[in-house]
Amino acid sequence: MSTPGPAAQRPSSHRRRASRKVRLRRTLAGTIALVLVGSIAYRQLTKDDPAPVQAVKASASAPSTTRATAKPSTTTTSSEDGSPSTETTAPDAKSVPQHGTGAITVVPVPAVKPATSGRTVRYTVEIEGGLGVDPTTVAATIQSVLLDSRGWQKVDGIRFVNVTPAEAKQGAHVDIRVTLASPGLTDKLCAPMQTLSQVSCWNGERSVLNLRRWVLGDDSYGTDVARYREYQVNHEVGHGLGHQHRSCPAKGDRAPVMVQQTLSLQGCTPWPYPSGA
Repeated sequence: MSTPGPAAQRPSSHRRRASRKVRLRRTLAGTIALVLVGSIAYRQLTKDDPAPVQAVKASASAPSTTRATAKPSTTTTSSEDGSPSTETTAPDAKSVPQHGTGAITVVPVPAVKPATSGRTVRYTVEIEGGLGVDPTTVAATIQSVLLDSRGWQKVDGIRFVNVTPAEAKQGAHVDIRVTLASPGLTDKLCAPMQTLSQVSCWNGERSVLNLRRWVLGDDSYGTDVARYREYQVNHEVGHGLGHQHRSCPAKGDRAPVMVQQTLSLQGCTPWPYPSGA
């Protein structure tokens, strides 16, 4: 038997090389197909996944909490009742710390003469440490809201009397503790209600004001964070005075302050005070 020469071997070698090329092309085609399918699936998943705030809307339904998304402000404008409304530049949500120190301190409010008539409601202004806020400004803002002529004093026939840090240290009686807390501490203070680091609440003797809402406001008030804070204080203190949630009386009316305005205005326009709605 004769041995085939080089010329007779070439076709077999050529076929093997051609076969390898076919397999390589098939492998590449399969890889590209998998990449394309994975890319399409990823885009679909990210498109369909709800945003974190949307998830909160669906689940934050505790009876005395206020749900919110947020977008604040930066100019001084005039509100619908003619009073000035100071706005601040829209901060980034990332600028709001999730946790403070966990230590709550009673802070002083400006010295004012309290009302002379009405049932006495003794309150403190308290702030968690490490929030990066000015305690003097926070205390003055809360006091101003409580003593406003459109506030609960007029509606409920009460008079708010501040309990000073020294009095509180000595164990003086307090009816309502208006407490500004980080989102993390808010969750603890409001438990067993689920605030999800997003909302404020009334629990026990505390009107817990979530720092996230205090800094960012809520889309129900647009960019007017200062106005939203008035609502935030009045709504949660209102719970402390025994008021329950209400509904919008008619489309286009001012919303009663006990409407969960951060959840839905229900056709009403935003209004932060107990009277005037």
